[in-house]
Amino acid sequence: MKLRNMKYDNAIKIDKDIYWIGWYKKEAPLRSNAYLIKDESNDTVEVILIDPGSVPDFPVILKKILQVCELKDIKYIILHHQDPDICASVPKIEELVYNIGGSIKIVTHSRAWFLIPFYGVRSEFYLIDFKGWKLELKSGRVLRFIFTPYLHFPGAFVTYDVKTKTLFSSDLFGGISYEFKLYADEWYKEAVKAFHEHYMSHEDHLRFAMEKLEKIYKKYGIKRICPQHGSIIEGENKVYEYIQLLKNITCGKYTSVTDDLKWIERDIRG
Repeated sequence: MKLRNMKYDNAIKIDKDIYWIGWYKKEAPLRSNAYLIKDESNDTVEVILIDPGSVPDFPVILKKILQVCELKDIKYIILHHQDPDICASVPKIEELVYNIGGSIKIVTHSRAWFLIPFYGVRSEFYLIDFKGWKLELKSGRVLRFIFTPYLHFPGAFVTYDVKTKTLFSSDLFGGISYEFKLYADEWYKEAVKAFHEHYMSHEDHLRFAMEKLEKIYKKYGIKRICPQHGSIIEGENKVYEYIQLLKNITCGKYTSVTDDLKWIERDIRG
């Protein structure tokens, strides 16, 4: 994949049937990556949207969806957690799909299921922790779900596409940077550190998740990581490097030094 001259205003193919349909704004330090899987078998097309974005993102995301597929083919929306930057546009997508006679299932964890309806979501839920942690499509393609609790939500999980060995990692492996590149360069590790040190709860939780992903990597392979924020990590050697990176960083930085109780200390001193 050439890194130069990418047109971020359009959907970008990252594998045979996987597309980046994310929101790009040059001056923003944190951008949202949405993804689309277009699974075709015989005369059947099933489209899966992954973390499709916020309300402000919606016009851009919709444009890119329509470049790749028809609305009637959207069958599933995977929501890795309940934050508005990935969930809030879902009612708008539902309205378009249901108005043409389509239907959608929301694929998520039961903990997120408690909260997602507050956006006005009305579709049937497919709760992964009650469905064997997998979704099998009509073609036989299998999506596996790996539980990554407290990173950074109790019901957080990631999605592994067995067919393409692609890991859709939600907030894990995300980065903060004013300079956006769709594919990770040599500087991206610093962006990943900055994000995880402050947004993830504790290194024990992070190490627990990385050990799970390392097992998948060694047994089946992971060709790329597609995070919700930041850049795509392409290539199995790079994937392994980033798994090792996150196994060995310190998180929860905001609990180490705070100044919000200095007023109490002053009162104690008199």
